Amino acid sequence: MCGIVGIVNSHNKGPVEEGILHSMNSSLKHRGPDEEGLWIHHQVGLAMRRLSIIDLEGGHQPISNEEENIWIVFNGEIYNFQTLREELLQKGHRFKTRSDTEVIVHLYEEEGEEFVHKLRGMFAIALWDARTQKLFLYRDRVGIKPLHYWFRDGSLLFASEIKALLQHPEVGRELSLTALSDYLSFLYIPTPKTIYQEIHKLPAGHYLVYSRGQIQIRPYWDFRYQETTGIREEEWIGKLNAALEEAVRLHLVSDVPVGAFLSGGIDSSTVVAWASRLSPDSIKTYSIGFEDDRFNELPFAREAAAHCGTDHHEKVVRVDAFDLLGKIITGFDEPFADPSAIPTFLVSEFARRDLKVVLSGDGGDELFAGYLWTRKEAFLETFRRLPLSLRKALEAAVLKRDYRPLRETDPLSFISRFLYDAGHPMTESFARRVMCFQPWMKKELFEPWVLEHSRERSSLESLLSFLGQKNSPKGMDSLLYWDSKVYLADDLLAKVDRMSMAHSLEVRVPLLDHKVVELAGSIPFSLKLKDRTTKYILKRAVRNLLPPSLLKQRKQGFGIPLRRWFREELFDFSKKLLLEQSSRSRRFFRPSYVRWLIDSHQSGKQDFGFQLYALVIFELWCRLTQGARSNSLEVPALKDVVG
Repeated sequence: MCGIVGIVNSHNKGPVEEGILHSMNSSLKHRGPDEEGLWIHHQVGLAMRRLSIIDLEGGHQPISNEEENIWIVFNGEIYNFQTLREELLQKGHRFKTRSDTEVIVHLYEEEGEEFVHKLRGMFAIALWDARTQKLFLYRDRVGIKPLHYWFRDGSLLFASEIKALLQHPEVGRELSLTALSDYLSFLYIPTPKTIYQEIHKLPAGHYLVYSRGQIQIRPYWDFRYQETTGIREEEWIGKLNAALEEAVRLHLVSDVPVGAFLSGGIDSSTVVAWASRLSPDSIKTYSIGFEDDRFNELPFAREAAAHCGTDHHEKVVRVDAFDLLGKIITGFDEPFADPSAIPTFLVSEFARRDLKVVLSGDGGDELFAGYLWTRKEAFLETFRRLPLSLRKALEAAVLKRDYRPLRETDPLSFISRFLYDAGHPMTESFARRVMCFQPWMKKELFEPWVLEHSRERSSLESLLSFLGQKNSPKGMDSLLYWDSKVYLADDLLAKVDRMSMAHSLEVRVPLLDHKVVELAGSIPFSLKLKDRTTKYILKRAVRNLLPPSLLKQRKQGFGIPLRRWFREELFDFSKKLLLEQSSRSRRFFRPSYVRWLIDSHQSGKQDFGFQLYALVIFELWCRLTQGARSNSLEVPALKDVVG
């Protein structure tokens, strides 16, 4: 595990400057505090920061083949590297280390650029082939590990994080207004965009080829939803348990101890249960809770830990966690407003006191239909089958003319939103629920000049186009596809990667082993959501591993009490921050609409907790990052940027 960077200059630029490459690499020290490696040859430079997990003494990077004409830097873990190494040895390849990185080099020699299909793991790989003068960049199938790039006039830069690219003097910092609009819609910026116009994310399941001053981006894997018929439920349970056991066993391969995050939910408890069975030693588990019982899963985590016999540790998060926002915001390098980044940051910090590697349960909701929207959408689909005349009569009785759903908190509003969604196609009702600032809200929020200059395809149009593309799955599977392809990669996995690597902690996700993912895609949706039971097939598979009470609990998620915080503890803070004359975001947002959001939320008439959090994060991000170019890697304290 590490952070990687690299430069390939066009031939008219001359050789790579070591000082620039070193500055880029140094900005990623948090991802790899154990050692640094650089390799430069004329127009090409590769560098990395290493967190030692496999082959602690010998796994240095960059590393090459015997002829030193193929070089690699690599971030991640290849869980089947030992099997691949044995196969390559039998074919005559010679190794000088026991690392998974060197296996990739020889696998490329053997298989060519299609070698990626044989890898089982999480990875961002940069491989330079001096024989063909080509650079290859690979990102793992589901997007567990990040990879960003900048390309202009025949020169290419790449890095694990945006901050490294910003160390290069040629990289511009002009903001993308379409990315800002996407951020306000989704609370994160979907691939391939970033907040900066010149910087892009390499999509998951894709690789980039640089050759002769040109780049091509090619897919090599995607989520598939092709239901396999003729298999009984009990057979699916057996297949799923076998896949989960194998995935967790592989993810335990390490030369250092491995622990686990444990929320007490089905997914993390499943991973911990298998890890406890497969590990010869007691597993250390770590949980974060809240004083607000509506968001506190610690009792479930304790129950799971006791049942699995783990060495359990827990911590309670209080509102003063907002003091951490400076570190959290700069950890993402762009606006990112999933509030669960706060507990993720803290649980990572907590676990890193003891360990370098932990397992997590991310991915279960996306693979097995665990989100509550699945039940709601199924109910909506049933309601849509009622006679049209009856539905229209109900709409006329409840919905006002030109009704637009916001976040009203009175009981009638829930009925109104349901009827509104029922009157729209499934994809449109889903889009409304996953978007934070609705399109009409952004028209009121943005200053006119922003609206004028952000008229590329809107966030809503992009989402609907994604769901309706020719090769997308149909029905409810199309919504799982969005969750897996976009939300999982650009929100959940980005959050876990940045917050864990901020503390030099490697997080592994066994449920996203691609063999598990492909198996889940072949399981009929009727076994994922059955009789209003979400994750039905997963719960059946693990019922002998976990206590019944954990299988019956209502999903809570890894959230924080935003509604209360912005009405009480953070009301004065947010109002001052967003409305004072020095607010950087006033350039983009109309103060009158921001004031209405704050006052409506504080009065209790609306629940705009997520909207206010998104605005606060953007304002703080502007204050922390938008100024004169600085090479300082220190994170300013919020007290120094907030008056």
